[in-house]
Amino acid sequence: MPLVDEAEAGKAVFARREPIVVREIAGEHLAVPVRRQLGEMRAIFALMGAGAPIFELLDGSRSLGEIRNALVERFEVSGEQAWEELCRFVEELEEQGLVERRG
Repeated sequence: MPLVDEAEAGKAVFARREPIVVREIAGEHLAVPVRRQLGEMRAIFALMGAGAPIFELLDGSRSLGEIRNALVERFEVSGEQAWEELCRFVEELEEQGLVERRG
């Protein structure tokens, strides 16, 4: 579901689907669903830039609004910039089946 309405989407809560492990390899963070067959390389998802911290914060207890605020503090970006990046990334993770909406 697209996260268009910031007021409503800011209350949305997403959680990582289990089991997924994140590994750092050669300075890049990779999310790997552990139930997939090893040959399914498209199941591996690179977490670029702020992706790894965002993925970590998607624990099912924080709203997207709270995560946006954490990104603003951590990366010293505007709320608008953090919101755009967060929504784009969460939508991509949801399409890949790596997170699910919980609320």
